[in-house]
Amino acid sequence: MKNIKCIFFDIGYTLINEDDVWQQRCLEQSQTEEAKLLNLSPEQIYAEIVQASLDYKPQYRTVIKKFGFKNQAPYRQNLEKLYDNANVVLQTLSKIYELGIIANQTDGLIDRLRELGILKYFSFIISSWDYQIMKPNIKLFEIAVEKSGYKASEIVMVGDRLDNDIFPAKQIGMKTIWIKQGFGGIQNPKSDEYIPNIEISQLNDLLEVL
Repeated sequence: MKNIKCIFFDIGYTLINEDDVWQQRCLEQSQTEEAKLLNLSPEQIYAEIVQASLDYKPQYRTVIKKFGFKNQAPYRQNLEKLYDNANVVLQTLSKIYELGIIANQTDGLIDRLRELGILKYFSFIISSWDYQIMKPNIKLFEIAVEKSGYKASEIVMVGDRLDNDIFPAKQIGMKTIWIKQGFGGIQNPKSDEYIPNIEISQLNDLLEVL
């Protein structure tokens, strides 16, 4: 990739491994009285999340709506884990490019990034909470471009979801790298507009393509 000056990252399943979070969430959801009445197991709830991802639908909100759950199991942020190579990759890239975040997140993202030890690498934090705009709305990406001061063509978006990360970034002229991790990693492009510039399987691969 040529003429890249800035890299924006998604958070979940891009920099952070959420496997433990989702296993616990599905377990806790299956233990609610509503789920018990429907005889739903953690595995069945997890499978519904996978299907929602394949269908380009919001993961947990789709499950909640389908089964009519009024009691939603919490997202346990304490179970999040940085991918093993995240620090090295971010440290290396931050010496060459300006780095940023574009993510659908709840309040307190900056504090979480600080606790994870990676806040220092980012010049721009664009969170859905702060702007009350959620991906895949391209307005969040347009805000990121404006805040960065770079042209869209000088920016690459790295994310795990074709619908939330790759498609909207391409719509405004950003370059795209699809990291095939987590639920988003099993998606299939439904048109040329969802095909990334580059596909990788782990963060370390960024050091080869950038």
